[in-house]
Amino acid sequence: MFQVIWELKVKFKEREKFEKFYDPKGEWVKFFGKSPEYEGTDVLESGEGDGIFLVIDEWSSEEAYNEFVKSRKAEYDLLEEKARAASRTKKRIWINLNPEEE
Repeated sequence: MFQVIWELKVKFKEREKFEKFYDPKGEWVKFFGKSPEYEGTDVLESGEGDGIFLVIDEWSSEEAYNEFVKSRKAEYDLLEEKARAASRTKKRIWINLNPEEE
């Protein structure tokens, strides 16, 4: 499994928009759901009331994620721009939980 973890600081006034965008029926899940290699998205809130969230996208492999994003770059970039309107900052962290053995 490969996970892409995003830390987002959400604008207070845009919280509802953010939650709809990233919920299980939101635009990101619909977009990634076009790939059979996509395994789901989890959204976690910091619990401090500071508008910090982690968005965790799960994929079968890093290669599957990269190929999907590359093959749909224009659509991906459009969604990124729409999502950016709801957040102050966004930081990506890559974690490969089960590296393939050579």
